[in-house]
Amino acid sequence: MVALLAVGMIYAQTGSADSPSDVYTVASGDTLWEISTEHYSPSEDPRVVIETIREENGLMGYGLQPGQRLELPR
Repeated sequence: MVALLAVGMIYAQTGSADSPSDVYTVASGDTLWEISTEHYSPSEDPRVVIETIREENGLMGYGLQPGQRLELPR
């Protein structure tokens, strides 16, 4: 699962280094909590990161669908 997630992250990221966000494609079983703890610094509160991701992507709830593309703000 971790290897699959890592491969998905490599293919999902787009844009240049100055891009204000990265794009992540949701894999089966992904949660916002996992995404927030794997893609952001441990010093950042995952709860705050999750709400930022939800706002950035216009998510009404917390459920994710495989194949869904999320903008991950920096």
